[in-house]
Amino acid sequence: MRCLGRLVWGIVLLLLLAAGWLYRDEVTRWARLRLNPQAEARRVGRPSEPALASAMRKADSLLRFQPDSVLLTPDELAALVASGARFLPAGALDSVSVELGNRTIRVRTLVRTSRLPKRLLGVIPVTPDSLEEVIATGALTPVRAGVAELALTKVLVRGLPVPSEMVSRMIGRLTGRADDGRLEILLPQSISGFRVRPTGVTIYRSGGRQ
Repeated sequence: MRCLGRLVWGIVLLLLLAAGWLYRDEVTRWARLRLNPQAEARRVGRPSEPALASAMRKADSLLRFQPDSVLLTPDELAALVASGARFLPAGALDSVSVELGNRTIRVRTLVRTSRLPKRLLGVIPVTPDSLEEVIATGALTPVRAGVAELALTKVLVRGLPVPSEMVSRMIGRLTGRADDGRLEILLPQSISGFRVRPTGVTIYRSGGRQ
């Protein structure tokens, strides 16, 4: 019996370690929230019409006044990301929030599955609910003037990690491009370079610093 008990505890420990590894980013984020909730809250932006208008004015100022760079707030970046995500039909996303990291963003949203293309639904192995919570994390980098690329590293649906192969297939169905897990985000043409930090996003004008 003692040997059986040790075996059970060993299996439980292995499962806990595996879960900790799979959810290491979420565990780290939870710890940061407990240690410094105000600082973490400042990293999260939510799209709105005023935030989008402000972001567009800042992008326009790169051409009009030609500064080396301009700083976007998390709300302004969230508005640009939500507006520039043309790979999904209008109205497919709800309650979007964008959390800034070091060159990365974490996007949390509710997806209205009735708005998704049938070719995408065919890849999903289960019948989705009408609203599904999706959390996607990845590196956001400039590609060329007016275009950024989000390279996904982790996707959670219903709190469970989605295999990277399935994510790549889903993105391929959405975009018609190679199944490489990358999504294009359209930006104002005046933006040719930027860098994401937890405190904000520094954007550079076309022909300026990269």
